[in-house]
Amino acid sequence: MTASQAPTGTPTVGDTIWVTRTVELPAGRTVRPADWQPEDPVELLGPARVTVRGGSADIAYPIVIWQTGPHTLEVPGPLVLAPQGAVDSLPPAGITFEVASVLPPGVAESTLSPQPRAGFVPLTDTSPVAPLLFLTLAVLLLLPLHWWWRRRGQPRAHPLAALSAPAPLPLERWADAGETRAVAAVATARLRAAIAARIPGASPGLDTESLLGRVAAARPDWPLAELGDVLRSLDEARFGNLSFPDAVGLARWADELEPRLSGEAA
Repeated sequence: MTASQAPTGTPTVGDTIWVTRTVELPAGRTVRPADWQPEDPVELLGPARVTVRGGSADIAYPIVIWQTGPHTLEVPGPLVLAPQGAVDSLPPAGITFEVASVLPPGVAESTLSPQPRAGFVPLTDTSPVAPLLFLTLAVLLLLPLHWWWRRRGQPRAHPLAALSAPAPLPLERWADAGETRAVAAVATARLRAAIAARIPGASPGLDTESLLGRVAAARPDWPLAELGDVLRSLDEARFGNLSFPDAVGLARWADELEPRLSGEAA
């Protein structure tokens, strides 16, 4: 079930108008906005904004209309992605609203005249008094500071500040926005970096099968079958034709596998 929302109030020519499409979003599914190329006099100002709340999602398109009067727009239907990889394309929906003019109401356009040209702004007389006054104040302020700087002595050593852990990446928000490939790319980079730190020559730039071969030769005691399943699934999520249904769960699997990798190579 979908619902379309026209802009509140009466927009005028040239205003930024947000046209919103609301769709029901069952549990476990994600939504991706469809591309929209409206015809004149409607102009799309940017990408759609997706807001997920509860069991629904709002897809809002920023547009501008360059002609007054009533307008009926066909807002494209979004794509709803199922966990199993199925894609459901919703039909477009019509929205009708009025666009008002920026000219005064009830006055013919032929009777309106443009505003006269503004006159030149006269330049005031300049005087060196103000710059000299500011220069004198600056010297009076900087002289004590310079004297203190020369007498402050040798700087004392300070202990190094504790390194703070990097802020966690918003993987779930990326996945809800349909960016599952970005989630898979982050998980792949973390896991491959952990392997490279533990096994010499296991560069993150190796392809998956070559990397698994080096791991099997250097660390046969590692969970090789599970590691291969994770790396191949991450490759499928990054380079597959369809959006991976559970990229966040795959990233968590990779994070849980990393502490189980021993720190010393055989």
